[in-house]
This record gives sequence, C-alpha cells and structure tokens, in this order.
Amino acid sequence: MYHKQHDLERMTLAQQTGCCKGPNLKHFELLASTKACDKICLLCVEEQGLVSVIDLEWMLEIATFRQQVLEATEHLGGIRMLPCLSVDPSWFREIQKDVTRLIEELRPSVVDKSHPTYWVNPYGKAVQYSLFNSSGNTADTTIDTSRENKAFVSTEYASLYRFFSLFEQQVLTFRLNGMMPHSGLSPHEESIVDGERIRLRFHLPVFTNEKASVALDQRRFWLQEGYVYYFNNGCVHAADNDGEVERYHLVWDQWLSDWAFDNLLDVASPSTPDADLHKLSPAKVEELSRSEHRPMEEYVIGKPTGEVVKVSRPDRPKNE
Repeated sequence: MYHKQHDLERMTLAQQTGCCKGPNLKHFELLASTKACDKICLLCVEEQGLVSVIDLEWMLEIATFRQQVLEATEHLGGIRMLPCLSVDPSWFREIQKDVTRLIEELRPSVVDKSHPTYWVNPYGKAVQYSLFNSSGNTADTTIDTSRENKAFVSTEYASLYRFFSLFEQQVLTFRLNGMMPHSGLSPHEESIVDGERIRLRFHLPVFTNEKASVALDQRRFWLQEGYVYYFNNGCVHAADNDGEVERYHLVWDQWLSDWAFDNLLDVASPSTPDADLHKLSPAKVEELSRSEHRPMEEYVIGKPTGEVVKVSRPDRPKNE
C-alpha cells in the first residue's frame, strides 16, 4: 500500500539535493507516477505557480493510486480491490427494501446469448437492471459509457435514488447486477483506459451470502453487504454465487478524478459524498480485504474494438 510519509521524506531530501531540469506539471505527474521523483523540488514547482505544496502532496497520492491500478491490470500486483465506505445501517436497510421492490416490480435483461455482455461466459443465470439510461427501461442492454440524455430510471425508489444522486454527476453506468444460486461469470478482463482517463468500477453489495465471492487476478474476495468497494475490472476477474440464495450488487462506473479520489478512495481524507457514508479505519479495510488463492489459468479479454481474445497462462504461486 502507498504511504504518504515515504514521499514526504523523499521530497524533503529532494529539496536539499536539487531538482530536475525545468519541472512542469506534466513532467512531475510522470515522475510521481513512476516513483522516480527524487530530483524534483517542491519549492521550485510551487514557485512557478504550477501547484501549491499542499496540492502537490495530494497529486502524489492520486498519481500513485493511478499507477497501482495500472500495475494490477498488467498482473504486477498493485490495487485489485479496495474497501472504501460503509453505508449507515438504517439507510442501507431502506436501500435493501427498495431493491427488493424493484426486483419484484421491474424487468431485468438476462445475460444470455443475445446479451452484449455474454462474452464473459456466464453460467447458471445472471441478470442486469439498467438504472441509468436514456430509454427508461431497466431491461435496456445498450453498452454506452457516455452520459448524454441519461437519467435514473425509477426515482420512486427514494432511498435507492438518494444513493444514486450522490454520484449522478460522475457516473457513466449504474446497474443492479444479480446472480441466481449456483451461477456466475467466468474469468475475463476489460479495458479501463481511455487515452489519459481511467475508468473506475464500484460495487455496493445489497444482498449476498458467505458462498458468494469475486476473484481478481487469482485472489478470491468476499464482498460484504453495506460497504462500497473499488473493484479493478482491468484485472482478470470473475464472480461466483455458490450459495442457495440470490446475490445482488449495485455496480457503477466513473472516471478517476479528484472528486472520486477524495470522496471514495483516499482513506486519509475526511470527505465523503454524504454524512451517512463513512470512511473505513485501516483495521476495517484489512478485515474486508481478506482473500485466498483462486486459480484462473484461462480467461477472455474484451477489447475496446469488440474483439474477444482467449488467453491461457500458468497458475501463480499461492503466496503471490
């Protein structure tokens, strides 16, 4: 995990030993993200009016997070998953009630051979409720990460809509994904990089069970109800519901931004999207991050072009 103090000590040393030639913001971001910034000077950058010392410290954090996300997509460790927030229990119970009503009253799409996400090779039965689209139809299967003309489809579910509204200016997609008992999604990998932008995925498990799990780059995790998780879908990932009850997660995508980092990802920041969403203690993050080895020797990669490529690789050591 990244530790702020390490960079602060290194930057203090940098001020004593001199800085790189003609630093500029783009150059500094590159240096910070590659952890090669031992020759850049905080005072020099601030003096040129590029960024304040406080903002520079923040930039190091988000740049390092970005780098660790990209490392994970290359199977080099990095950040696969990160518990971010807890939802106030009374509010979460109301969200559960809304989701129960929504499942009873509205129609999902079924991830079958006609579904655009069937390339992930589902087994059993998986369903999706599209909750942010331009059609107003929860069975909408349009693959669209733009925000144009989109709206939340069912504002009458007040507690669920309240949660969505916190991310309304950020989200690209927002869905309720369900897996029936003894169902799942086979190992697959997606592209999360679009030019200079990185697409983040978040999960809020609404209903789950002890036999429902996700796998990210050969590690199995058990996501718990009532917690928001960052989920790096640029890794090889899979989902399994081996339990006897249905599993439902709210899942949404948004770009990595200062707002996302400050309000969701930076545990050191007190900022959250709502007073009833709470940052987690380091001990709780560790507890929610427990994992075990889960081999994924074969998987498919979905390319931005729509091409699907099958990949095989040797299993990795269990102590990875």
